[in-house]
Amino acid sequence: MTCEPIKSPSSSVATANNVLLVVDAESLLAKYPTPSLEAENPTTISDGFIFVINGEHAAQSVKNDSQLTLTASNGITFHIRGRTVSLIAEHSVVFYDMAVGATQVLSPPKLVVHTDLLVPAPDATNPTQPGSHLADDHYWECSQLAPGVAACELSFMLVDKSCEVVGYFSWKVEAKLSA
Repeated sequence: MTCEPIKSPSSSVATANNVLLVVDAESLLAKYPTPSLEAENPTTISDGFIFVINGEHAAQSVKNDSQLTLTASNGITFHIRGRTVSLIAEHSVVFYDMAVGATQVLSPPKLVVHTDLLVPAPDATNPTQPGSHLADDHYWECSQLAPGVAACELSFMLVDKSCEVVGYFSWKVEAKLSA
């Protein structure tokens, strides 16, 4: 199988500020062993389980204090994705809602899904020659309207290897946006 060039699903990808939210799923489940199984009533989590990586201020990427500092360096649009820390993908994370409080700092977030993208993957029989497979990409997109602080609530689910929901969670965070 050959790997064809991956075309950007949107012209905004090149100008977006990418933010990765890394969820420590195993520690989260150890602290909250019986999370909510209702999407409308997620378990609210404390600090220390979600780490932010956004390409800016790399030394601060491992800090979790319910403050999310975002600097618009490639334009004003942010693409927010979530992944878990796991050895063999015991759990995956899916952010199913993102709400922004009444503010003039961030636009209302919207979920963007791009289906059937060709993604490179290693070939187990010949690791130096990549193969490919189809996958979907998704992220939450919002734009900076002005510098300031916005109260945000991100709702997510942890799912197991069978894509069955293990629990629904909610993380309240303040997003500080600078020019």
